[in-house]
Amino acid sequence: MASVFYSAFKGLRDLTFVVGLLLPISGFVRLFPGLSHWKDAGWVMLLSGAFGILAGLVILTGFPMTGLWVLGFVLGVDLISHGIAWLTDAWRPAARTA
Repeated sequence: MASVFYSAFKGLRDLTFVVGLLLPISGFVRLFPGLSHWKDAGWVMLLSGAFGILAGLVILTGFPMTGLWVLGFVLGVDLISHGIAWLTDAWRPAARTA
């Protein structure tokens, strides 16, 4: 029975580490469209990318203990900011010209 709990904790630890690595990568990727569309509400994408980088660093710096609750909170806020950033990118005035 103890091996089941150890295995679940190991899986949680590994998942936290992987998400902690992927969030800064995703943040850096979001910085490029934010910089290229700065005048057309690109600041929202830039802000979302900065939050992704910060969220990944928060997870990685407090790594063993952040897997319990920080992962869900930070990932949820990052996904919401990511969605808002892509929506504002799609609704920018340059996309409406046809």
